[in-house]
Parts: sequence; structure tokens; C-alpha cells
Amino acid sequence: MANNIEFDTEDKLKYTFYPVTNGVVNFRVRASNDAHLALTSGPVESNPMLEVFIGGWKNTKSVIRKNRAKPDVSEAYIPGILSVGEYRGFWIKWNDDVITVGMEGASAAFLSYKNPEPFPINFVGVCTSYGSSGSWIIQQNEPAPSASIAQVSDAVACFLPTAGEGREGF
Repeated sequence: MANNIEFDTEDKLKYTFYPVTNGVVNFRVRASNDAHLALTSGPVESNPMLEVFIGGWKNTKSVIRKNRAKPDVSEAYIPGILSVGEYRGFWIKWNDDVITVGMEGASAAFLSYKNPEPFPINFVGVCTSYGSSGSWIIQQNEPAPSASIAQVSDAVACFLPTAGEGREGF
């Protein structure tokens, strides 16, 4: 059963934290750009921390950043991924040391990172910034689509459908 949390965020680079317990967070966001999420052990912005920026760089690029430091550990160029006019759905899944980010309805992730220094993720922080405010719906306790990971190198991973899934989008 889903437990929806609905809220708005200002154009302010300050995270508001919510507890997560099951290795996945599904959410929908309506924003022009820069929907930011932080995965942390506690309800504060401190290391260790993984940040997911969706629609950054004027809604052209999404990234995963570790401990608020560049270089980004994963990136994808997807112009127009966010919309100020409609909610867009996404999921973030973490299992052991692998973090994946995907779009609602897609089993394949568009961002992935194998963290060599895993830590317990107990909270997700959210904010919008760089000229954007946002409306959010966090849907907890719903399973994310499964995706198999085939490691290609330290920086790149390919996602393949698991048994029984179609090959939509390939």
C-alpha cells in the first residue's frame, strides 16, 4: 500500500528530508528544472551522501554526485526530462552498493552508480533550485521496476531486461 507525501519546494538549495525504508523511492515532480534528491543515512546534509539531480543544466542533464563533489559519478543527457506543466514520475532504487534512477513506467535505469563505499540509506532529501520551484508526490513502499546490471567499466553500466520483461526501448 502506498503512502503518498505531497508537498511543494521553493527555489532554494536546501533539502527537506523524509524517511525511506525499503530500498526504493517512487516520486512524481512538477518543475521547470533542477529537481534535486539526496540519499543519506540521517536527516541532514552530510557525508556520506549521494545526490541525484534531475533536469539540471537548464533541464538538459541528469547526474548522480557523491559527497557534494565533482566530478559527477554518472550522467545522462535527456533534454526536457522535467515539465512545469505536468507531473513526471521517477524511481530511485538502491541495493547493496548500486544506485539506479529511472523514469516511471520504464524498467531500465537512465542513471546508475556502483558505490565503492556503500552506506545505509535511511532518508531522502528533496529540493528545487536554480530558478525552479516544484510540486512533489513521494510514493513510498512501492517496488521499483527490476533491472539487471551488466558492468561494462567502472563508470558505465548497461541495463538489460530481467527474465520475463520485454525489450521496449531497445
